Amino acid sequence: MSDISRTQVWIDKAQQGDALAASKLLAAYHPVLRARVASRMDRTLKAKFEPEDVLQEVYLEVFRRVDQFEDRGPNSFIDWVLTIADGKLIDAWRMLHRKVRDVGREVPAQAGRASESYLNLLDRVYDDSLTPSRVVRRDEAVGAMIACMSSLSDSHRQVIQLRFLDGRPVSEVAERLGKSEAAVVALTKRALDALRTSVDRLGEFTRGG
Repeated sequence: MSDISRTQVWIDKAQQGDALAASKLLAAYHPVLRARVASRMDRTLKAKFEPEDVLQEVYLEVFRRVDQFEDRGPNSFIDWVLTIADGKLIDAWRMLHRKVRDVGREVPAQAGRASESYLNLLDRVYDDSLTPSRVVRRDEAVGAMIACMSSLSDSHRQVIQLRFLDGRPVSEVAERLGKSEAAVVALTKRALDALRTSVDRLGEFTRGG
């Protein structure tokens, strides 16, 4: 099957609610999307965000709205995602520039951690010595992880974000979520199991298959 035919199959399945197909699409397009986002970030944005911070929001939006995508021929899907990315860049710029007025809005302290955090999370998901982060290119591994994170339930994604990407202690996560620490620990285990399953399903693709 040609790359074009395979991509079309993924698009069709994603529109029917197939999370794996949507993950495959986003992982495949990740290098292009990352390059686009990086090229449109000004110096001020780059001081606070990495492209991965923006792409996390982009991919989540794609998962939520993929059933609304209208296929208008070759490249229409990537063009649609790029439009979403442009909108998320505008959101990031607005959030950054109103943070002085909105003290409740959190902005990353500095750029440079997001991509590394995703790779560390991927290593945490696996116990063996041959994780996808070691057998594929860095951008492919990060793209796959963001796509798989976007496929999780809200509660699973939130606890993983707080615990491992933001680096919050269990006590703080418990307070934020209104749960006991024991409940957060249990939720974290279930979330990591769900993420491992998602990555495993994408494994053949992330290894170049």
